Amino acid sequence: MPERSQYSFLGALRLFSLAVALISVGLGIRLGWDSGDPQYVLATLLMLGGILSQAGMNLVNDAEDLRQANSSALDEAARTRILQHQRLGWVAFGAAAVIGCYLVTIRGWPLLGILFVSAVLALNYNSGPLNFKHNGIAILQVFLLMGLLMVEASYFVMSGQFSLRVLWLSLPVSLLISLLLLSNEIRDYEIDLGHGTRTFSVRIGLPAARATYWALISSAYALTLSFSLLGWVRIAYLPLLLPSLVFLPLLYRHLYRADRTLLTPLSGRFFLLFGLAYLLLAPSGP
Repeated sequence: MPERSQYSFLGALRLFSLAVALISVGLGIRLGWDSGDPQYVLATLLMLGGILSQAGMNLVNDAEDLRQANSSALDEAARTRILQHQRLGWVAFGAAAVIGCYLVTIRGWPLLGILFVSAVLALNYNSGPLNFKHNGIAILQVFLLMGLLMVEASYFVMSGQFSLRVLWLSLPVSLLISLLLLSNEIRDYEIDLGHGTRTFSVRIGLPAARATYWALISSAYALTLSFSLLGWVRIAYLPLLLPSLVFLPLLYRHLYRADRTLLTPLSGRFFLLFGLAYLLLAPSGP
């Protein structure tokens, strides 16, 4: 079972993971920004809605612990906190939904379709008929939901149109969002294996999960370099990625330790470094 500290409010909120919404929504805003008519209100609402959605997902996530066979190991205080966080998570979802409905009145039914698909994906992470986590495809879910869909939806709200190039440009960020979830699965590999939780990492084994971890990082850098050669991102800004490269030996050290507790927060910091650099690499309004 997760440690008691996870059941604190900050532990349940998983502050490091809020960087996902910050970078994904930020990328969509930047790519859709119209320098002739900057829409600050739309950008602010998008960022707030994205962060609320991410916070809601994090806060309701621990409710799974109440459904596990050995949930009796939880004391009453932990159970109470989990239920409180679940309620707060639904409040966050509700606030995000209000923002989404307002944006739909501006951009119309296509945005409503995106929000509906996003809600279905979000609510089936570790529950529901799809249950992406237990079916071993959660890294695909976050790739689509928190990566491609969130960037494209943010771009659509800002610009009023869809763009295939924006989907391509969202790939490096989307891959590293999958990396964040994969780091969480690798950290908890032995726990999930013992509980019979068939995550992606459990299904393919720890060595293959570690190889996938590096494949996601390598693909993100390779795609960014390819985009710079195509003129889709600013090649002169590539040195901004150097701080994230310096971070890789630290990730390597913790990836292959027996105790991988720090792997997920370190992966989150790596994602933030890469993501902020990528935001500056990306053009405004392609």
